[in-house]
Amino acid sequence: MSVIELDARQLSYGDADLIVTDPPYNIGYKYNGAFQDNQTLDEYQSIFIPMKGKKVVLIHYAESIIKDIVPILGNPQRTVAWTYPSNTGSRQWRMIAWFNCEPDWAKYKLPYKNPNDKRIKELVKRTGGRKCPDHWEVNLVKNVSKEKIKDYTNQIPEEIIRRIILTTANKGDIIVDPFCGTGTTLAVAKGLGFDFQGYDLNPLAIKLTTNRLKNDRTPKAEK
Repeated sequence: MSVIELDARQLSYGDADLIVTDPPYNIGYKYNGAFQDNQTLDEYQSIFIPMKGKKVVLIHYAESIIKDIVPILGNPQRTVAWTYPSNTGSRQWRMIAWFNCEPDWAKYKLPYKNPNDKRIKELVKRTGGRKCPDHWEVNLVKNVSKEKIKDYTNQIPEEIIRRIILTTANKGDIIVDPFCGTGTTLAVAKGLGFDFQGYDLNPLAIKLTTNRLKNDRTPKAEK
């Protein structure tokens, strides 16, 4: 288990069983760190080249996955739409794409609506929950969210990462996030009992992630 300030382009991912990440989107976002989010296409694609051939799950805008990342990693085996309400006029969905791996929906069940209904109770007994759909309605992490980490924006919800790990990772896997940000992937992996490695060029991200893991604030769940 480690959290290191490092450029992802320097990684070989030799120990990584599964890479789960929300990379920089190359849209000119101002990070508090060394990474410049306005690179040329070749520069941007270079951060994904070391991941080629590995099991990767990426969260990104659909256009960029198709245009920028597929030429490097190949076609994804599976995609899911993560949708969320937004009042800012920005995008209201992102794509989650599985490269060189696929989720097993049988490993994760969503609760039925109206759980007190007699028929629903019987369904729960028989199935354990409803099948995870190919669109995930999960709200963004807002300033009032319990899981919000102060001093950082664009934080991925823990529920998104939890679904990815539970449906995709195998027991004993080492989960790697080369753009760990506030450490959501690492915190969820830790709570689920997985080993993890996190990297980021942003010194603030490394500090926040390290503190988050020490505080162990992410709820644990059974794999």
